[in-house]
Amino acid sequence: MKRSFRTGTGAAAVLLTAILLAAAGIGPGCADGGEREADIEALRALPYAGSVDAGDGAGGVLLHDPERTCPGYRLYTSQKLSRADLIDEDGRTLRSWTHPPSDRWERAELLENGDLLAIGAEPSQWADGEAGHRIADDARYLLRLDWDGRLLWKRKLTAHHDVEVRPDGMLAALTFKRRQVPTIHPEIDTRDDRITILDPEDGTELHAQGMLFPALRSRAVFPLLYPEPNDLGGTPWVDLFHSNSLEWMREEALFGTHPFYAAHHVLLCFRHQNRVAILDTTDKRFVWAWGDEETLGPHDAQLLPDGNVLLFDNGLGRGWSRGLEVDPRTDEIVWEWRDDPPESFYTPTKGSVQRLPNGNTLMAESDSSRAIEVAPDGEIVCDDCANPVDRPEGGGDDSFSTSVPVAPISWYLVTLAHRG
Repeated sequence: MKRSFRTGTGAAAVLLTAILLAAAGIGPGCADGGEREADIEALRALPYAGSVDAGDGAGGVLLHDPERTCPGYRLYTSQKLSRADLIDEDGRTLRSWTHPPSDRWERAELLENGDLLAIGAEPSQWADGEAGHRIADDARYLLRLDWDGRLLWKRKLTAHHDVEVRPDGMLAALTFKRRQVPTIHPEIDTRDDRITILDPEDGTELHAQGMLFPALRSRAVFPLLYPEPNDLGGTPWVDLFHSNSLEWMREEALFGTHPFYAAHHVLLCFRHQNRVAILDTTDKRFVWAWGDEETLGPHDAQLLPDGNVLLFDNGLGRGWSRGLEVDPRTDEIVWEWRDDPPESFYTPTKGSVQRLPNGNTLMAESDSSRAIEVAPDGEIVCDDCANPVDRPEGGGDDSFSTSVPVAPISWYLVTLAHRG
């Protein structure tokens, strides 16, 4: 693998990560067994680092090999600015979206007609007057803006991490519901992550399906891990799954070739279970799960046209991140990318990976506000390739974080962008 060099924002991110690790009592050195698991639990309980100082280092793409990079625009989401930017290959901003008041945007999705979906949270109010890292359940929302940033609708619901348009045109979003589950914890609520289906025209909630019941029915396939409670939702809970991506299967050529592939199956990724999994939404069972003892805090699973699954392995507690491709039919890792040295590419939170049309792979080292494009031979052909030239002045809360996949944009949207 080719080594990647970086300056500016990367140094700030390393410092921020070190501060968070020190606050959790985690430092250099090796730990085995219970000590390592305790370290990982401490990392899970930390809030998302979320940003680096936007004033530390210049904006713009650091490395761009036009002969080997995948052409197209990118969608870049700034979590702490509650903003999404459409940028070109040289980092020039073509269009921006935001909608105050908002404390954060966890994800933004640009639709084929130019509308934008955003999962966010308004500023939370707490009796103790301290906001900190906590997000109140009733502060969360999902909204839809048009190409010009006008609000089409906004729905208060416990949305988090991911939303997509299903093959039938309905919206599917990750949400959650607090439940009393004494077998998991005798006193503290369990957060049961759910898939909620919504009407795309006005955001009306149509129905929802939890993940706890299917997991309990699928113990042989999906033996649950039980993380310690935390207070990232304000009132303490057991964040059992911490799901962070969902993808409804749409590769029709795969249907019928293997029991894992069907139109009613959903691919999910679970940070706190160290797994990616396929859920049968009709039978309400998990038919495949993989990653425990191989991945640590993974994100952003995607089904490839050949049936393999691409995912981002954060390496929570390990100190380095990587991109992985696994064949669910054999549980074999068929592709892997890690930096040289591995520790030079690490994000304990968030992170994303996407296979591009030319075979390259786009990855986000989110806590460093950095995205890279990697060729099949492992060489980095674009570095900071989602870094706007006109990044804002200042730092602190006015900071950038690549918290979602930076995605190539369709030619229809390219036309809209040029129209202004």
